[in-house]
Amino acid sequence: MLKALQRLFPCMMASPSSSSSSSSSSPAGPLPRVLVFDLDNCVWSPEMYELWGSGGAPFTPTKDGNLKDRSGERVFLMGDVRNIFRELATLDRWKDTRVAIASRCDEPSWAAECIKKFSVGEGILLDQVFDGPREIHKGCKTTHLKNIAKKTGVPLQDMIFFDDQYGNCRDVAELGVTVAYTPNGVTRQIFQEALGKFPSPGKILGPKHRGSLYH
Repeated sequence: MLKALQRLFPCMMASPSSSSSSSSSSPAGPLPRVLVFDLDNCVWSPEMYELWGSGGAPFTPTKDGNLKDRSGERVFLMGDVRNIFRELATLDRWKDTRVAIASRCDEPSWAAECIKKFSVGEGILLDQVFDGPREIHKGCKTTHLKNIAKKTGVPLQDMIFFDDQYGNCRDVAELGVTVAYTPNGVTRQIFQEALGKFPSPGKILGPKHRGSLYH
């Protein structure tokens, strides 16, 4: 909805702080047509399966824009997700970029609830940021990405994929996607690197990987 309004009224919908925000995240090259994000341990923490037992849904918003589950466990946005996602929803240069999900979350219904309740500021919810396909189900990340390409009509080479598991990054990179490895969530540094080096088909950007493929 926000991006649709921006297309119709670009001047009226400009954010008062867009000039200062744009300097921190304005890439020199072309923008991806689709940004694809994993959820657990990439956008938020903890992972949904870690809430099994006495926790989980329903989730309640807290004053800081995060959530708590029914047991009181804090569920929070990682890295610089809140600021980055607010920019994706409000800055005019992102109006032609879709924001999609590729997640193997163990509790899709919990994830859907969190998306509807997480705030990124300025009255904007995650639900308004994710305006592309939402692939939240078991299966290979390569299948998720292929489904997103089919649903959007956007070639895989025109996407950036963010994930905290290196094995997933490796698999998706083999499709020719520009990939960003996010072991500590989506940080500004990794986001900027991915944008600055896009397109880098088949490349895995971000910190050097150490340890097992699926850590």
